[in-house]
Parts: sequence; C-alpha cells; structure tokens
Amino acid sequence: AGSHYAVCQGYKEKNGNCASLRSKRKSNLSSRIFRRKHKTYSKKNDITIVGLSKWINECSKSSYLLGNNHHVNIPNPINTKIFKKFDKDSARDLWNLPKNKKLVLFGAMSATSDPRKGFNELRKAFKLLTCSEVELIVFGSSKPKDSPDLGFPTHYLGKLSDDVSLSTLYSAVDVTVVPSLQENLANCIVESLACGTPVVGFEIDGNGDMIEHKKNGFLAKPFKSEDLALGIEWVLNAKNYDELSFNARSKILKEFDSTIVAERYIDLYKQILS
Repeated sequence: AGSHYAVCQGYKEKNGNCASLRSKRKSNLSSRIFRRKHKTYSKKNDITIVGLSKWINECSKSSYLLGNNHHVNIPNPINTKIFKKFDKDSARDLWNLPKNKKLVLFGAMSATSDPRKGFNELRKAFKLLTCSEVELIVFGSSKPKDSPDLGFPTHYLGKLSDDVSLSTLYSAVDVTVVPSLQENLANCIVESLACGTPVVGFEIDGNGDMIEHKKNGFLAKPFKSEDLALGIEWVLNAKNYDELSFNARSKILKEFDSTIVAERYIDLYKQILS
C-alpha cells in the first residue's frame, strides 16, 4: 500500500503493513491507507485492472485488495514513427562516437547511483568481457566524481530530454544493456528494440514480455554478472546480428506500436460497456 518497489509481500496480506516504513505499529500509515482502499474498492464490483506486463498482472491478481477484479494485460504504447532505425554511421557522427568500436549502451535515471538499476552488476560483467574493442555509453547520469574503472573507455552523456535524440543514440550502439534488479515494463527496452538494437537484461519481472531470448536479445540468469557478460558478447559477436535487429523492431511493431495498443483499449472498452 506504500511501496513503489516490491520490497515485501505485504500487498498479498490483509493487514497491508509496508516493510518500507520500518514501523512496528499495527496502525501505521500503510495499513491506514490499505483499510481506506479496501473500504472504497469493496463498494465497486465492476473494476477492471490493466497490467502493463504479465508479471505485474499476476502480482495484482494475487493482491488482497485487487485479486477479485477483472485483469487484462495491455502494455504501454510507443510511437514507432519516432523510435525507429537510423543509419548507424550517421548516428555515431551525430554523437561523435567511434565507428570502429563495439558500443554498449546503459541508461536509466540515476543510472549509477540507484542500486536497483544494476550498475554494480554491469560493472562486474564488464570486467569479465573478453572482447577488447568495446566502449560503454551511459545516459541518464553524468560522470560520477569517483567514476569506476570498467576497463573500457566510457562516455557519460547525461540526461537526454527528447525522443529523437534517444532514437539516434539507440541506433548508434550495437547493444543496450538493462541490468535492472526490478523492472515492470522498461521504456529503455521497448525504445531500443523499436530502433532495431538488441537488448540484454536479466530474466526477471516484465523483461520477458519484450526480450525474446536469442531472437531479439538475451535474457541472463537473474543477477548473475557472468551470464550478463555472456549475453553482451553473444549479441556483439552474433553472425546473425541483422536478423536480431530485424526481430527487435518487428516485435515492437506487432505488440507495442501505439496503434496496436489503442485498438486493444478500444476492444476492452467495448467489452466492458457491453
């Protein structure tokens, strides 16, 4: 009832206590909000819950407050006319990035300071890479004062504020790595795939809704840096890289394009109204 991240299983229980508050009181803020929600929701029997990922849908189904409601899985949409493939060489010229290197992209808000974003796991994975022609691109964070030595040149691009810049950046790199420890339906994954850039991430939460293992990316064993490194090198060395890139965009066009998602919502509204 109070957490943005699943730090406990309190949402499945009747009391609604939230571990994040670290309160021993039986009637803390979380439990009071929980009771208020329960009182409100119990008056409605026609609520439909839309979960953005299959994982969050199952979480909602197992919750004490929402478990008895109708659930539907519909993802967030993406504008595939903006997030699309750009010529790789031209994109690297725009960002002043080397053309003779394998570029790995990592991006998130507070990318290097929020442990849930997996920068520590990525750092360990980089130390295990055997490919020498690699450089790391980081966006969403400026260069830390004590920037870690990853063994490879690292470019910190800071925060990007427009989608066109993001699209050219995704197009400039060879692989995007999303090593998050918790993730519902990461925008970074959808955006990268829409631009034809394969993605490597842990096989957790909603990642499998987007990343198809060894078809448009690589799903690493949860929190295993050695498997994350394996996935990065697998993509970088893939002889069928063009096929991976094609599959990446095709996946988004078929399931996440804004027109497709809008049609699914229209169908849902018609179903509810009928």
